[in-house]
Amino acid sequence: MSRYELPVCTPESVGIPSSAVQRFLEKLEEKRLPMHSVLMQRHGKMLFETYWKPYDQDRKHRMYSTSKSFVSTAIGMLAGEGKLSLDDKAVSFFPEYITEDLSPYTAETTVRDLLMMAQPFARDAYAYSDQDPDWTLRFFQTKADHKPGKLFLYNTLSTVMLCMIVKRVSGEEFTDYLRTRFFEPAGMNTDIWTIKSPCGHDWGGSALHCTSRDLMKFAMVYMGEGFFNGKQIVPAGYARDAVSPLIDNSMTASNHTEEWGYGYKFWRHQYGWSCRGMGSQLAIAFPAYDFILVTTADTQALSGGDRIIFESAYEELLPYLQKDAALPEDAEAAAALQAYTGKVCRELICTEGEKTSSFADAVNGRTYRMDENKMQLKWMRFRFEGDEGVWEYENATGVHAIRFGLGHQVEGVFPETHYYGKKIGEPLGRGYEIHTSAGWIRDDNLKLTVYATDYFIGTLRINFAFDGDTVTAYATKNAEWFFQEYQGFATGTAQ
Repeated sequence: MSRYELPVCTPESVGIPSSAVQRFLEKLEEKRLPMHSVLMQRHGKMLFETYWKPYDQDRKHRMYSTSKSFVSTAIGMLAGEGKLSLDDKAVSFFPEYITEDLSPYTAETTVRDLLMMAQPFARDAYAYSDQDPDWTLRFFQTKADHKPGKLFLYNTLSTVMLCMIVKRVSGEEFTDYLRTRFFEPAGMNTDIWTIKSPCGHDWGGSALHCTSRDLMKFAMVYMGEGFFNGKQIVPAGYARDAVSPLIDNSMTASNHTEEWGYGYKFWRHQYGWSCRGMGSQLAIAFPAYDFILVTTADTQALSGGDRIIFESAYEELLPYLQKDAALPEDAEAAAALQAYTGKVCRELICTEGEKTSSFADAVNGRTYRMDENKMQLKWMRFRFEGDEGVWEYENATGVHAIRFGLGHQVEGVFPETHYYGKKIGEPLGRGYEIHTSAGWIRDDNLKLTVYATDYFIGTLRINFAFDGDTVTAYATKNAEWFFQEYQGFATGTAQ
């Protein structure tokens, strides 16, 4: 079956002013969110879609923990086929891992408990590492200290186990299981893929890659209680339950957009439900108003990126959703929105600051010998060439150079080649694709921002402070298992 393309309409035809869409985007820009895509759908029609380079409608994007909702879908469909029950004990699928000292709390944990993040472990987030050769074994080795099934604690290991249950029951990785059963009937790309864990299985907790349009269609299936494009794809009962508030999560909520409960790998919010992935990979559904907002981004380095997106939608879009009445077409506002997206939204947001400084000429071409430092930087040099520059340096892996734009992005390749690729633990063998910009945030401070836009998404920021013949650098990264060498302080003296 070919991909299903959503009909396109104007915002006004489904009750949303083009000016409100523009104000929503402006709020994100004002907060300096590095957005990659924004899509809006209502009444089965795409009313708005825009992308920031290098992303477009055909490029697959890492969805991080939104991947978990896809794993949940595979579980629900297997339950619908009668191949498992949500009340099955998780350990029943792995008899070879059961030992005499297995905790009774672990032994009684069900598939349903894993779906609701109600596992018996106090350890949150990742209870495994990129060095663990068997993430299934890690589930059985993690200390269990309370009864499962009633209390929520976010833990990606629960999804790792669900991935392995799908594999045990169906004989397929979860993306392969969904390929003809879900992706194809939903009109999605059928070559959706997932980074592999160290043990060679789909890492459904964090690493599915699909397009923003694919994510929109995925959300639309659940908006229709499993029915989409003329077919019941997911059992209706499971689809309803999955997005319902089945367990309280208010104890761990970081802000008011997260504290409305949790379903089967779906989050609740004040006006509906959502899929949520690190860095603002979001599908935010407003079922009462038949509206879905999809975003992809890299907000890892910002505080409250998801919250800003939710609140901006509540402030600028929700008032019109609640009225639910078509509006007169507004050619002037439509043209303004088109001009705005063409001017602002074609390039990733750049580093704040000025394009030049009184220090620029003094710094240009000087070599700084670095004191002993955690990053093992031996020397560095800056070269400025109009509205671009190059940071040259030597570290433990050799001599490198990163080109950056002043007031614009420069596409390039990060010089480290040992970061992971399509399998955790295996080097990719090439540098990640990056987009880099810099700005003088003070006359004596140059800030460099590197966005990784590859299989792995992340942000590296370095502030260089100049004082006479010295430079001091402070580097910090917000990235999963890469940019590790680029963290800390280093001071050097011009030669």
